[in-house]
Amino acid sequence: MTYIIEEAHVCSKILANFENNLRAFKQLIEKKRPKNWLILATGSSANAMLSSKYYIEKVAGISIEIKEPYNFVHYETINESTDLVLAVSQSGHSSSTIEALKKVHAKGDLPTAVLTSRLDSPIANYSDTIIDIGCGIEKVGFVTKGFTATVLTSMLMGLTTGNALSNLKKEDAEIELEKLNKLTAEIPSVIKKTEGFYTKHAEELNAIPRFAAIGYGPTVGTAKEFETKFTETVRVPSQGFELEAYMHGPYLEINDKHGLFFIQTQSPLSKRAKTLKEYFLPYTKHCFTIASLGDQAEEKTLALEIEVDEIMSPLVMAIPFQLLSYRIATGKGIDL
Repeated sequence: MTYIIEEAHVCSKILANFENNLRAFKQLIEKKRPKNWLILATGSSANAMLSSKYYIEKVAGISIEIKEPYNFVHYETINESTDLVLAVSQSGHSSSTIEALKKVHAKGDLPTAVLTSRLDSPIANYSDTIIDIGCGIEKVGFVTKGFTATVLTSMLMGLTTGNALSNLKKEDAEIELEKLNKLTAEIPSVIKKTEGFYTKHAEELNAIPRFAAIGYGPTVGTAKEFETKFTETVRVPSQGFELEAYMHGPYLEINDKHGLFFIQTQSPLSKRAKTLKEYFLPYTKHCFTIASLGDQAEEKTLALEIEVDEIMSPLVMAIPFQLLSYRIATGKGIDL
């Protein structure tokens, strides 16, 4: 909970210091001009990069492929078009990610960068450029502010790349920065609204024996981080799904004991998500919505009341799930 409260301050510091933090990365981009990135990450780091992927691609004008390091080491090859490898490990001690970087270096001279919160960690020895996530060291094992900091820092890497490759005008980059500053300023409000939402539905949420979260586009990363956090802390079966994939089979298991979270952003797909929620209501009463906007009057909707582009929304959309994972876990009597 301490780390959740610290997220607004951490994000403000990251925004204030990003040009200095990303100076070496910008030089790498200007020199190598990479257009096809391979990102190696697992767990919450992978969820964070899945969350920021579409934003980075849009503002930077590049293409991104995300791979699990362990599978990459043992089964996969490097795409011939790949011209930059970015490894993400908050702790810097992920053995599978380090082994993946070793494989990259053994195969050729691709430029590499590492995004980590521990600049002196082992992974720093296997990269051309080290980038500080900017969250400090999290001593509690459930990655919290590190997730949000990774999303923000990687988005700023996208802006830096767009500028370095001349794909983003200076005035457009300034507009994006202003949006990011405004969004991070909303974090205390997100926390307050989520606390109220939990208080209102605590008895119901604490009793649910199984959860799923359903997202689309950029919020698939949010849904997967929900899965990670709830599994770690609430310790009941919890899964995160992409909307269309959920409708192709997994929906058939729903019964009156399932708790469903529908993640809604300002997107053409929001209507489809709302229709799916209405479809499930006869089968389970435990249908909740976490929405960037949304109708506050709806009984089980947490409307954050934030005007935000859907590709930028993952910066704050995971915070309600972080807080709910803590509140529900403690509500169940789990000593984290």
